[in-house]
Order: sequence, then C-alpha cells, then structure tokens
Amino acid sequence: MLEVHDVELTATRRYADRWMMLASYAFNTAVDYYSSPNGYEDPTNIDKWNGAQFAQETSGSGIDNVWVNAKWLVKLQGQYTLPKWDVNLSGFYNARQGYPFLQSVLTPARANRAGTTLVLLDPLGDVRLPNVQTVDFRVDRAFTFGRTKLLPTLDVFNLGNVNTVLAQRRNQEAANANFISGIVAPRIMRFGVRVTW
Repeated sequence: MLEVHDVELTATRRYADRWMMLASYAFNTAVDYYSSPNGYEDPTNIDKWNGAQFAQETSGSGIDNVWVNAKWLVKLQGQYTLPKWDVNLSGFYNARQGYPFLQSVLTPARANRAGTTLVLLDPLGDVRLPNVQTVDFRVDRAFTFGRTKLLPTLDVFNLGNVNTVLAQRRNQEAANANFISGIVAPRIMRFGVRVTW
C-alpha cells in the first residue's frame, strides 16, 4: 500500500511594469507499506522497504543507482526588461532534495539457487545524496526591420558551474564502492539568433 501526502504552493506575477515572476514549492512524501507477505517475493530487504519512502530506480540516462524521490522541490523564475534598449534579463533557480543513496552489501550465493542479492544498510530515504541547486540565465533583445524580426540570445545553463553528485556506486564491498557515477552537467553557454518574417 502506498500512502501519499503532498502540498504545492505557487505564486505568479504576470508581466507588467517591465517584470514578471513565477515561484513554486512542492512537498511530497510517499511511504510504502507491505502489510502481507503476498505483497513481495523476496523478504531480504522488506524491513528496509516497509514504512520507508517509495522510489523508482531509473537508468534512462544510462546512469544507474538513481532512485527518484525528492520530498521537496523549489523553483523560481523571472524576467526583467531593462528600461534602456529593452534588453530582457531572465533567470531560473531550481532546487530539490537529494535522491536516496541505497548503500548495500552483496550476499554470497543463497540456498536453492536463489543467487546473490544486495542487502540494504538503511531504510530507503534515510541516507541521501546532496541537495541539488542550479541557476540558469538568459539575455535577449529583439530587433525589428520592417516585417523581419531578429532575436539574438545568450543562455547560460548551470551558471555557478556546480558539480553536485547525482549518482554513486552503492555496493559497499565492491572495489568501486562510493565512486561517483553522475554529476550535474557543467556550465554551458549557448548563443543563438531566431529570425521570423
């Protein structure tokens, strides 16, 4: 049984007087309960899953050991148009709780050809990777020539060039235990021009 409690707060300031803003905060806790042995096949980690946070493992990006569960998420984005030259400055701040880090040890081969399995050291969600915070920035200015409109832009992603850990090797008995296997992508600058007519 999955028990979910969540709340989301948003505030919007529509564009007026040369500026706009959108802010949001979300809190969510999803707790998994196993009330019957019929709810699982392998009881090895049931004491670490039962009553703990629910998280799906993902490897869609090619990085493993990523368990998607952040109890809180904060977003803030805004834009301001300079009074001189009508240059637009905008930014986006994104912060969330670090995902669970499932430290574990590998068992020897078990009886009845059950094979090996990873035994969790802590309930899911008790130990987490660092919180993630990133800032993106954009500057643009439109130029009009008759029916043609040019919009040169400069985007900077991960302005602070943070390298927060997103994934880490979890088998504590392996030679690569706790090795970092994923971090926030480095700062990227993108120049572009959009032309419409």
